[in-house]
Amino acid sequence: MRKLKAFSLLLLVMTVMLFAGSISETHLAANAQTTKQTHHKKKPAKKAKKSKKAKKTSKAKHKKTTKKKKAVKKHAKKTTKANKKHPKKTKKVTKAKKKVATKKKAKKKASKKVVNKNTTTKKVIVSSTNPVATRNKKTTDSNYYQSVDGFNYPSDDHATPNASDTLNIPAGYLFSFNANTKKMVQGTASDESIDQSRQINTFHPSTADINAKVNINSISNDQQRQLSQYAANLVNDLRHKLANNYPYTQDLTVTERALKAATDVAIGYNNDNWDFTKKDGHDVSVLDDVFAANSFSAYGENIAGSLLTNSYINGPVTMANVKESIYGAICAMMFDDASSDWGHAANFLGIGFDSSAKQEFGVSIDKMGQIHFEIYQ
Repeated sequence: MRKLKAFSLLLLVMTVMLFAGSISETHLAANAQTTKQTHHKKKPAKKAKKSKKAKKTSKAKHKKTTKKKKAVKKHAKKTTKANKKHPKKTKKVTKAKKKVATKKKAKKKASKKVVNKNTTTKKVIVSSTNPVATRNKKTTDSNYYQSVDGFNYPSDDHATPNASDTLNIPAGYLFSFNANTKKMVQGTASDESIDQSRQINTFHPSTADINAKVNINSISNDQQRQLSQYAANLVNDLRHKLANNYPYTQDLTVTERALKAATDVAIGYNNDNWDFTKKDGHDVSVLDDVFAANSFSAYGENIAGSLLTNSYINGPVTMANVKESIYGAICAMMFDDASSDWGHAANFLGIGFDSSAKQEFGVSIDKMGQIHFEIYQ
């Protein structure tokens, strides 16, 4: 009986121990599960941080990508140089493109002087936009016109008998007329205004001009006067539009004295072999000499490169070619002159000149095809 009781007691103890062991294992399992759950809950937070870093990284990558795109654009300008390896048939075109691409990259700052009666000098930084060549194509159409302008302003591809040109003002143009002060004021330029200027300004060749030949190295007096009057009309018309026809300054007037002075400027540039893209500006010595020789009280020069003396034109240069180059140059100087702090535009608008004095005007072209716009008082 005692043995039976002892055995029962031992069995009871073993049962209790087994029960206690199962409770302990269950508790440990629960703790482990909780730990896993807690650890699992922390992971999303880490992922979220990684996600934020990923966004930053993606932004950084985007910035880098953008930079690379810009670099590609710059590199694209150099592509024409790489084209030298192409077959001989394309060498002429490639060489021309390379030459123009180099010119386009060579936008440099130059100085415009305005000299008053007491010989003090006022300098305004300006620069000139250089053209990009377009390939000529043959046609049997006698009225067909192939553009030779490289200032990215369009032209009609057919000449008409009564063609005429004008400058249209884009919305948001930075220059405006102050009705209270009766002066032209300068605001802030916008890319939209520059872009729109290229859409609303087009050169229109006339049938007479596409048949009139011009020797760039020996322009006749009559042709020089015609080209100067063409340029003066464009600028004066724009002045009138901006000022609602209020005479805030004198019109540009083509005079024999200004034509002679402009011719002397071109001769001086020729003698000095003065390519403004290589010399980093205007030939001030020549400008000063011409100014002094004619006893002017003030002067201003705008200068632009052109394709007129290069091999981009098949056949002789025509009056239409020259007028288109003048039109494109004036458009670029009036509407896309931010790189020159709008110094060309200010010159053409008469800002800085004596508003009550006559403004004599002449255009000339030197042997390098540079177009000189000379304003004198």
